Formats: sequence, C-alpha cells, structure tokens
Amino acid sequence: MKPTRSATPRTLAGKLMTLLAISSLLLVSRARATELTDLGQGLGYLRVHSLDAAIKPLAGSGALVLDLRHSRTSPETSIAFQAALAKRDDLTNPLYILVGPNTPVPFVNALPKAVITLGIGGSQSAPRVIVDQSPEADQLAYDALESGTSLLDLISGRIEKDRYDEASLVQEFKGGNLEAHPPEKKPANASEAVPPVTESKPNRLTDRVLQRAVHLHRALQALKRG
Repeated sequence: MKPTRSATPRTLAGKLMTLLAISSLLLVSRARATELTDLGQGLGYLRVHSLDAAIKPLAGSGALVLDLRHSRTSPETSIAFQAALAKRDDLTNPLYILVGPNTPVPFVNALPKAVITLGIGGSQSAPRVIVDQSPEADQLAYDALESGTSLLDLISGRIEKDRYDEASLVQEFKGGNLEAHPPEKKPANASEAVPPVTESKPNRLTDRVLQRAVHLHRALQALKRG
C-alpha cells in the first residue's frame, strides 16, 4: 500500500487562495447592498442595517433614499439621527425613507413631516405613501439585493397598470396627492360579475417600495423643470 502523501505547501496555498476568493465574492455582494449607490438625477440609495450608518450620509448633498425597513435603532442613535436630520435642507435635498413592519414605531413617529416615508401596508406606523405589495413579495425583493441582484433589475419592472407612468404621477402630485397609485379598473357593466384576481408568479422580483420612491423623485424633478 502506498503511503498517504501529505498536502504540499503549493496545494495548501491553492486551497487558501480559493477560500479567500469565495470570501471576497461574498463580501462584495454584501457591500453592494450597504454602500451608497447613485440612482441618477441626483438621487442616492443607501440600505441601512444599523441606524448609525445613516447619520454621515445625511450631511451629504443631493436627494437620498434611506432604506430602513430592517434597520436596528437605539435611543442614542435615534437622537443622533434626529440631530443630523435637523441640519439637512429638505427643500433642496429631498429625503425618502423606506419603512416596514419591522421599523420601530417611535422612530417613524418622530420623523418630521418634510420627510417622505414609503412602505407596504400593515406597518404599525403607516407610511406617508403606502405601496401595494404583499409582505412576502416585499421581503423577497429586499433579500434579492443582499443576494447580489442589481438595484436596476429590482426597480426597472413595469408599473402595474398601463398608461400610468411618470406623466400621470406628475399630474397627481400637482394636485397635492403624493399617495397617488394606479386606479382600479371597473367593469363596463356594473351588473357584470368581476372575475377573481389570480396572482401569477412574476418573471422577476420588483422592489415596488424602492421603485415608487424613484418614480416619486423623478416626478418631483419634472415638476421643478416645468
């Protein structure tokens, strides 16, 4: 029987390099979900897991989407966040905060009215703009970014109803309705039975809460240009 050969230094080094490569890929995927990302037209996006990570970006210029749907807060970080928020010029640098059922209610209630909160229904503290998406779909879309799906893929899905685009939103916002959403279709004959709605599995995930924040910002930008 041949003696078992021990691993050579070259073999060990190769295995180590492979492990390091895999680890670096995992870290890059995580970093993409937590670093400040440019969404165009002066709008940035930052996913926050701990509220203290959101304090420094508040001092920057430009509009900002803060994703606090699963952010950890404490009394100390909440106070520091409110202090940083008070120094921000909301008129020139709009702030959109994404909230969810896991966002602490006292924190949401303490936000000034100038901040635009967006989220799905069912949050204990209702957001200013409620987006029609199930908690399950919202969670899947949220997790997709953590898994490496690009922001572009998550927000480029088509708006649910045809012909309800940015121009339609602009008209709604001109009338002061920031909670605008696609209207429900009514049957031509009221006596006709409305067929039950069946949900088909989407071809790809869409983060509709983040998508609505982007559409809202684009519409407000169009209003300024007009």
